[in-house]
Amino acid sequence: MRVVIVGNGPASASAIEAFRKVDQDSDIIVLSDEEFPTYAPNCMENVIRGDISEEALFYKGGFDFYERYKVDFRPKKEVVGIDNKRKVVIVRGGEEIPYDKCLLAAGAYAFVPPIPGVELGGVTTAKNLYDAKRIREWVLSGKVKSVVIVGAGPIGVEDAETLRHMGLEVHVVEFFDRVLPRMLDKFMADKYMKPLEEEGIHFYLNHQVVAIHGEDQWVEAVEIRPNGTDKSKFIRADMVILSTGVRPRTNLVADTDIKLHINEATGRVVGGILVNGYQQTSDPDVYAAGDICSGIDAWGNHRWIALFPPAQQGGAIAGFNMAGLKVKNPGLVDYNAVKTRSATAGSGGTFEDSDGSFSFEWEGKLVKVFLKEESVCGYQFLGLGKSRGLNSRNRFLKSQTIKSWSEKLLLDRGLGLEASGVLFHHFIRFKDRKFEDTVRKAIKFGMLRALSNPVFEVAIF
Repeated sequence: MRVVIVGNGPASASAIEAFRKVDQDSDIIVLSDEEFPTYAPNCMENVIRGDISEEALFYKGGFDFYERYKVDFRPKKEVVGIDNKRKVVIVRGGEEIPYDKCLLAAGAYAFVPPIPGVELGGVTTAKNLYDAKRIREWVLSGKVKSVVIVGAGPIGVEDAETLRHMGLEVHVVEFFDRVLPRMLDKFMADKYMKPLEEEGIHFYLNHQVVAIHGEDQWVEAVEIRPNGTDKSKFIRADMVILSTGVRPRTNLVADTDIKLHINEATGRVVGGILVNGYQQTSDPDVYAAGDICSGIDAWGNHRWIALFPPAQQGGAIAGFNMAGLKVKNPGLVDYNAVKTRSATAGSGGTFEDSDGSFSFEWEGKLVKVFLKEESVCGYQFLGLGKSRGLNSRNRFLKSQTIKSWSEKLLLDRGLGLEASGVLFHHFIRFKDRKFEDTVRKAIKFGMLRALSNPVFEVAIF
């Protein structure tokens, strides 16, 4: 049997590992439009700072990963589509690669809004390793003093703090009324934003970018306006980062009968390639996992979740099933967190349609749990740092003149990513459990590990 995997991210790597646990003999071909081995997509701000090792970035072991799992890795092969009737993958230039089973794991691409001036030099997205290396190169060249970041989602705020710590003047423009609009409600978002403002980051909420202006083919200023007005403001900028979301690469199935995630009421596409609980598309020999697809979440609903953990989970399910097993996905989870140093924020589940919420605070940490029909449907957390001080290992601080903002670098990472996972594990994996007093007490005292055992998925109490 020949398996062709389109894409080389977390979903692809997890699929390979799962497949080889069952089938050690079939051929696996991986096609990637990039030249790199699998890397951690959530560490691009570390690449910009230059504080991540090769081992951590290429977390599966670099190119040795493909040799270890007997994979024919073909970098710089851009797939432009598939023909599922003839069972071939089509590469740019016309090459066709036949398959018995195909996994579409090409992820999502950075959305570039139709703003005048986006074609200027110094304007970039911040989605992949190429982008991160480009941003770092521009900063180290010394010609970038001021940066405008369009969008205050996780990538936008992480890059904002990173570049502020590297000595740049940073401005963040957000269309909505808060930062992290898909992760936090207004109350939590405002608390999260405050320490970032104290570091010297300028936020423009309820604003939109009208145009990007430049001379000699390089950006010089960004024109913004408050929503609903025609009064413009100009921000000087030597670099602009577009952090305006991502879109699934559904173009790969544009000429096929493979179904997409469509809102039945409106007829609009609202997600990626539609998959069932086994990660199969409407063609049973074509699977999809990761940011390219809309899978079934922990509540049994189809959702497009473009995050690292569900990509790994979906990839593993697809790998097992392509190898001949019948493994059903228990439900995709969407916990996410931002890794800024002044404050850590995260969320899981949904909160827009909740019936109510329960909030509590301890030792500078704030957690908000959202309830629907007396069961937990989601949560948000915010962890503020305790101590202030310089990070002596930061190479940029050694060469910069230290201003007042640098004294506000917070070394404590707050509640943390691991705690986020434990919270969501308890609330979602045991989603039938009501929000009882014992749970309230455990959370109030920060006893997150006592809520569930993430290794065995067995409740401790």
